Amino acid sequence: MKFNPWYSIVFLMAISLTACSATPESVTQDRRSRADLDRDPNITLKQFQVGDFSLRYAETGDIGKPTVLFIHGTPGSWRSLGRMMTRPELQESIRMISIDRPGWGDSLLAGKRSEPDFRAQSLLIAPLLKQLKQETNGEPLILVGHSYGGSISPYLAYAYPDLVDGVLMAASAIDPKLGRPRWYNWAASTWPISRMIDERLQIANDEIWGVANALSELEDWWQTVEIPLTFVQGEEDELVHPRNLDFAEAQFPQNNSRVIRLQEQGHLLHVQRRDLLSELTLDLISRSKTYMLSQK
Repeated sequence: MKFNPWYSIVFLMAISLTACSATPESVTQDRRSRADLDRDPNITLKQFQVGDFSLRYAETGDIGKPTVLFIHGTPGSWRSLGRMMTRPELQESIRMISIDRPGWGDSLLAGKRSEPDFRAQSLLIAPLLKQLKQETNGEPLILVGHSYGGSISPYLAYAYPDLVDGVLMAASAIDPKLGRPRWYNWAASTWPISRMIDERLQIANDEIWGVANALSELEDWWQTVEIPLTFVQGEEDELVHPRNLDFAEAQFPQNNSRVIRLQEQGHLLHVQRRDLLSELTLDLISRSKTYMLSQK
């Protein structure tokens, strides 16, 4: 069979773009988790209306408890981090919300397939954040994001400081220089490559173009932010550069931040290390409570 170099480009690009979705060793576990989520009687699916836009989210837990809003990567859906909602240690003590980010799942955008601009995405998520904050009755509201979701989570805290009491970022780009599009993003934006990948990958590729500019807005904010921050990443992450760990260690305030390096760990923390993410979520809630008390 004659070798076609275009096939290699598409193959490599597809691997890179889908790295946050699945790996061979995790596929079976991942499918079981999705099936369990869909059958879980404790999880309720809802829609939150923002003008003409409807934000889809899943919910479990009681109003008035500390609240966690999970924000998935790209591509993804509420299920990506929604798997955390079935963990008993979290169900016992917190309320959990997991969204379909604008443009994904059942959070469809009118007139376009994606929203790469962080500020525009944040405007569509913020009304739900405001409602959740009002319903906490003084308890913390924290954001937990994986990959792209962990890049937009601090942006939400930056844009709406009165609504967010802590941010956990897992395997996420936070350094503007490391959030720039890569060669395969450029390739995926050109004809005929854009016609050879499915729509989910096209949307994922669209979103990458807004990351670096948004992260540039946060460069001064990192050193002044007072709410607790947690950043965790694997040193073998092949999708988001591990040098983001160096950025976090250099830029985050030491008195209210935790930066956790995981040796021999790749990108899929939301699949392979839910135990750790659960532990860090509870820790962040505790630190957020302490911070909130200090502000009274």
